[in-house]
Parts: sequence; C-alpha cells; structure tokens
Amino acid sequence: MASASSLPEALIAELRRSIADNGIARPEDPDGYERFLSPARLPPGLSRLVGKEPRERPLAIAVDVYGTLLASAIGEIGPSAEWDDEATEEEAREAFPRDMAERLRSIVDDDHARERARGVPWPEVDAPSVFARALGLDPEDGARTCVAWECTVNRCAPMPGAAEFIAGCAARGLPLGIVSNAQFYTRLFIEEAFDADLYRRAADEARPEGAPGRPSLGFDPELALWSFETGRAKPDRWMFDELARRLAARGVPADRILYIGNDALNDCAAAGEAGMMTALFAGDARSCRPRSGDDRVEANPPSLVAYSWDDMRRLLCT
Repeated sequence: MASASSLPEALIAELRRSIADNGIARPEDPDGYERFLSPARLPPGLSRLVGKEPRERPLAIAVDVYGTLLASAIGEIGPSAEWDDEATEEEAREAFPRDMAERLRSIVDDDHARERARGVPWPEVDAPSVFARALGLDPEDGARTCVAWECTVNRCAPMPGAAEFIAGCAARGLPLGIVSNAQFYTRLFIEEAFDADLYRRAADEARPEGAPGRPSLGFDPELALWSFETGRAKPDRWMFDELARRLAARGVPADRILYIGNDALNDCAAAGEAGMMTALFAGDARSCRPRSGDDRVEANPPSLVAYSWDDMRRLLCT
C-alpha cells in the first residue's frame, strides 16, 4: 500500500502544494465551504441523545476524518466514493476521461471481491494502484492522479470548532487517536486544511526548542489507524479492536475511550462493538449517516450526539 513515507519527499511536497492550491476550500470561498455546513436531520431516537453527557469522563479520544474532522464535498473518501452533485460530476468529466468513475468502480469492485474471497469482510483498496491501472500509469503518476481526482471531486475544509476541540483534549493530556477509512493523502489534506502537523511527535518532539514551524494538532501516531495501511475498512470493527488493544497497554480500558464519527454504523456501531463510548457528529448534513433500521446500529447506538464541535467541547472539555 502507498503511504506518504514510501513516496519520494519531492513528490510529497508537490502533492502538498497541489492540495493546498486546489483541494482545500477556504472560509472566504462560499461556493466551496459554506455549502458543506448545515446540521443533519436526525430521527427521534437519535435526536433525544443530543446534549447527553458521556456516562464517564473519557480517558482517550479518537475521531473519524471525513465528515467529522474534515467537511468535504462528498463526505467519503477515495475512488469508490459516490456523489450526487451534478456540478461535481461535470467537473470530473471535464478533467478526466468521461467514464473515469466507471473505470474506478470496476477496479475497486474486482479488488474488493478478491479480498473478500480471502476472508476480509470489508477490504480497502490502494488508490494510487487503482488510478494507475485505470489509466495505464506508473505508481508515482497514479499517486499524482488520485490526488488530482480528490481535489476535483472532494475538496475539504476544516470542520468549524474541530481544532479548538482537539486543542482542549490535548491540553487535558488525553491521548488522541484516529480511526479512518482513508488513503495515503488523507493526512496531507488534514495538515493543509488545518495548517498544522497531524502528529505530536513530528511537530513537538522532533523540532528543536525555539525553532520555527507550524503547530501540531497533537495526535499520537501510535493511535492512528488508517484503512489503506491495515487493508481493512469500517464497518469492520478490526481497527477499533486494535485501537482498544493499544490503549489497554497504556492502562486505558475500552469503555473509557470515546470515539467520534459521523456514521452511526461505520463509526458508532463498530466502535461500540469494541466496547467504546461513541458520539455521532451530526454537524454536516452531507455526510451524517444515521443508518436508521440497521441491526448493528440498533444493537449499538451512539452514546451521545452533537450538532457541532463547540457542543462537543462544552460536553467534554469544561
């Protein structure tokens, strides 16, 4: 699987510039930012959980990315993502072969079928490989093309209040993790959107004291689980079990971990099955997935619901 560490530094720098210039929707850009941000409409069973406090104060926090930490045009990730925006679809068809989405879905379906036959219930694909095969490219151009695609169809913006929430958790000394259906460029999108390094170690420990540099969001790299690295995607609970195992080694039991995500199945039910407290983030109507009627969601509903990161901060950081 591709990763930022496995690609040449010059290519990563090039991709960062491309994401900063073309993939991040800024607050002053109403066409690319404000349209993402409207609260979701929730069924009564979930709306009753809005503002409910966690049963115990969490000792660790982990979050999803798309639709939670980042607002995005699609609210999902990668070559298999679906969208229903005609303008986005037309923009993609102007920049890429008009059957690009169909090519990608065909390759993704084949890759998924092969991995399911090997016993992986919810497999993840490697986006650079998918794009390289779809267009007959080498791996580095596959990486360039999948980033260009993501910048075209899935521009991202920092979810309002997310940085303040994360900073509040870091100030309290809470370990910060990520469990995300992601590709290698997801970290780059986060860092360019927030203008901050993702990991505490890279930003705070490696930089000499007093040296200039952008701030850190404070996530712990040992608590970051990405589907493109594990080969397993949510709603498989495997990544949540692994996060629970890593935190248990630090003395944090699963029932004192709070996981926050926008999907009641992929995030809340899967994390709940691993024994965690869960919060459904409902601040982005485009990406919030209540999953009404799903058996796993009925068995493991969210512990609480919040319409904004400011609400989450008031519940957990005050």
